[in-house]
Amino acid sequence: MFSLNSIKSNLEKEKKAIEAEIKSLAKPEDFGDTQDEEADETEEFATHLGIQQVLRNKLESINETLRKIEQGKFGLCERCGKKISWILLRMYPASRLCQKCKKLTKK
Repeated sequence: MFSLNSIKSNLEKEKKAIEAEIKSLAKPEDFGDTQDEEADETEEFATHLGIQQVLRNKLESINETLRKIEQGKFGLCERCGKKISWILLRMYPASRLCQKCKKLTKK
């Protein structure tokens, strides 16, 4: 069965996994001895920075969703204040808008 507790539990697990991944990507690499090795490792480092930013954004979204759960505001549209459907929340628990408001913002 789908419940608020299961959403919270899943978000907390996802949060821990993302935090671990960010930490693993943050480890400084030992740059190579040759110019080619340094170039490859510099490119990899830049890629890691991009991935870290995406993960930080996702982590911020998860933290905001967990705050909403604690405050009793989870599942309410930030635009119109109406309830967001459980179907949408099951697919994307961090959803900030109901389906109607999402459609309005796409126009």
